[in-house]
Amino acid sequence: MIENAVFELRPGVTEMYVHPATDTPELRAIGTDWASRVDDLHLVCHDSRLRTLLERSGAVLIGYRELRELQRAG
Repeated sequence: MIENAVFELRPGVTEMYVHPATDTPELRAIGTDWASRVDDLHLVCHDSRLRTLLERSGAVLIGYRELRELQRAG
């Protein structure tokens, strides 16, 4: 599913966001989506497949500073 989305990106800026979190009793107590947040942590911190996928697609990762500059440029 994410692979299709990445390869269908159009020129311009696309924001992809995740909610990474460590599996703790507190996390499990505050929301029913705790498992997906733990999966997000694994995806962005421990699984190289996402970065490889982005590289294969030609997507360019930028940070908030670059994003702000693009927003200001209009």
